[in-house]
Amino acid sequence: MAPETNVITMVTCEVCSEQPPKYRCPRCEVRYCSLTCFKQHKVNTCGEREKLIQEQRRRTQQCEAAAATVEEDAVSMEMWDDGMDEGDEEDRVPLDRLQKLRDSEELQDLLCNPHLQRMIREVDSSDDPEVTMQRAMQEPIFVEFADQCLRVVEPQPNGTEQG
Repeated sequence: MAPETNVITMVTCEVCSEQPPKYRCPRCEVRYCSLTCFKQHKVNTCGEREKLIQEQRRRTQQCEAAAATVEEDAVSMEMWDDGMDEGDEEDRVPLDRLQKLRDSEELQDLLCNPHLQRMIREVDSSDDPEVTMQRAMQEPIFVEFADQCLRVVEPQPNGTEQG
């Protein structure tokens, strides 16, 4: 009978890099081996790492909220009637192409930007959307957003989508 083999992961203390860690910081989850390392970690880096973790969580929540907004907007588009005249039909984007906006990872990434979110809200709630849109189009992030929207909804002449 062959002897049992245990796979041992060679992990070392994230503070001293010498001993295997036995503990985990309750605030930031850094792994450490002793009280000495814990004290050193607490004084030197714990607060900074905790701030980074909180910032990552905040950004993730913002992105999730932006993605949920895109989802809600796509659903509301199904009932949307903007009062366009029949002559304006060539400017109307079919619903199936509009729904592709919801699935675009590139757009979701852009919508994580709080500055872009603010500009979109300003255009949407503006009393003079044409002027507000012209102002927004002076901002590179908004131009990038608009270009990405067009790449998603406008087919290429050869029948393939831009990417």
